[in-house]
Amino acid sequence: MRRLLHCWPLVCLIACSGPDAPDAAVCRDVVVRLCQSAAAYSCVAVQLDLGLSCEATLLQRTGCEDDAFTFASPTRERVLECREVLLSRGTSTDHPPACADATRFLTGCPDVAGFFRGDPP
Repeated sequence: MRRLLHCWPLVCLIACSGPDAPDAAVCRDVVVRLCQSAAAYSCVAVQLDLGLSCEATLLQRTGCEDDAFTFASPTRERVLECREVLLSRGTSTDHPPACADATRFLTGCPDVAGFFRGDPP
């Protein structure tokens, strides 16, 4: 048992390694989280100016329905930085981000929020 405790940091490091998720997957993850919030809280839907189908609207707006999608403006790093607030309830999409977290995403990262609203870069 003692050996296992000494190996724990190594196990964690190995478990967290691997290739980065493609930009399209990162973008789709943000879309899912924003749409979950939009369905649960009107504060998000209004700020994103959504059509009838949240996911279809945001995927089309951003272009990330295409597996070859890559971030340009905003950059991947900027989207990942802003996405952190949407992960406050965990990395799983089982529960929508809290309204306050989704609002912080939209107001604290106006460049990234603009990307998902379809604003020109």
